[in-house]
Amino acid sequence: MPVANPFAMAQKKPRRHEDLDLFARIFKVFADTPWLHYGLWLPGETPTMPKLREAQERYVDKLVALLPPAPARVLDIGGGTGAMAARLHSLGYTVEMLTPSEVQVGLAREELGERVQVHHTRLEEFSTDRRFDVCLFSESFQYMPMALSLPRAKAMLTPGGRVVIADCFRSDNYRGDRQIGGGHRFAKLAPAAAEAGFRIASDEDVTAMAAGTILLDRRVYREVISPIVRDLGVSLRARSAVLHWLIGGVYRLLVKQAERERIADRLKAEHRTPERFIEMNTYRFLMLEQIS
Repeated sequence: MPVANPFAMAQKKPRRHEDLDLFARIFKVFADTPWLHYGLWLPGETPTMPKLREAQERYVDKLVALLPPAPARVLDIGGGTGAMAARLHSLGYTVEMLTPSEVQVGLAREELGERVQVHHTRLEEFSTDRRFDVCLFSESFQYMPMALSLPRAKAMLTPGGRVVIADCFRSDNYRGDRQIGGGHRFAKLAPAAAEAGFRIASDEDVTAMAAGTILLDRRVYREVISPIVRDLGVSLRARSAVLHWLIGGVYRLLVKQAERERIADRLKAEHRTPERFIEMNTYRFLMLEQIS
């Protein structure tokens, strides 16, 4: 029986990045931060938008500590708004970054100018003759199959190069239903890494520190996005009940039920709590070394 090609599967079913595009705009306006990743909160610290950037900077410091000294060559895979690439460049690293989002690539090029080469592409479509000392996945590892990302990273590394990952994974408690968080099952990482020629050389669990960010995520959906959606619906219905009905029908026709349910869950945000996040996920900072 023929084996499915994970590269082809990933090309047929690209992961969505619209949520990240939305948060890129919200965080930039309300928290004065260019980062898209979780913050790391200290015990007893109350997560607030004014403190978000400080919590995110703790994340950045922890991630940079996993890199070899500058001027190592870093490929920032899924580099978002370019903030990480800008930081690494300022520290003396030679950096290139990839992002599949048109919104994010625009923000990144505005931030980076000519200092860093920004590629508007997905990892599975990226081709280069250059080799890197680090392939970096900062909250981007979860968006592609490990059977794709790890071999692709391996092929672009120099001898002795490493993969650095900071991301959310599903814990053993996750049973496959709709829950806050996401990512690959953590239990599958070590076998997948070994299959691709890596071993886990460093592994730090920061789940409890990351979980506080969920309170801000919950507030954004419940206190900003959901009221706007509700008020727009009320305003449209008041202006034209027929037009409101037609738009609702088109929405139901074009957006699959599973996606509508996901959006509705997001807007209600009932299950989006730090406690549920900790139960269903594990957030890790990892460094993978080559073994073959």
